[in-house]
Amino acid sequence: MKTLYFLSVYLHILAAMVWIGGMIFLGIVLVPVVRKPFLRSRAAELLRWTGERFRYVGWVTICTLLVTGTFNVAYRFGWAGLVSRDLWAGGFGRILAVKLILVGVILLLSAIHDFYVGPRATEILQQNPASPEAGRIRRQASWFGRVNLLLSLAVVFLAIMLVRGLPW
Repeated sequence: MKTLYFLSVYLHILAAMVWIGGMIFLGIVLVPVVRKPFLRSRAAELLRWTGERFRYVGWVTICTLLVTGTFNVAYRFGWAGLVSRDLWAGGFGRILAVKLILVGVILLLSAIHDFYVGPRATEILQQNPASPEAGRIRRQASWFGRVNLLLSLAVVFLAIMLVRGLPW
């Protein structure tokens, strides 16, 4: 069982790396590249293709994180321990609760971005990239991505606190 737990922790960390690394790649590599004048005519297509591919990868990693995260906590505390007041009353439980709340917010923002704002943005950018609506929804999609990245980095910080304790 311990081997399965280590494998689960490994997959959890790997999925977090892919999720966060993908968001960082999109923000600091892809978006600045498609803003180059010689790529402007293909920018909407490139963003659409990349967004659709990363949407698939992102949701696979999110599902992996949810399954492995649940298993990891259950392994450490037992299924009965997950509903125990003792777990949630202590410092570990409070940090875990904040982490889980942030994960819920990330799931909500990801769903809104991936299934509404992102596809709408690429559709408008393909139809009329110079329109005010295109600029507005592009900024909106960008902010969803930025907030999700910051929340994801906060979740990693909280995960480190769960394993290593408070930094202060």
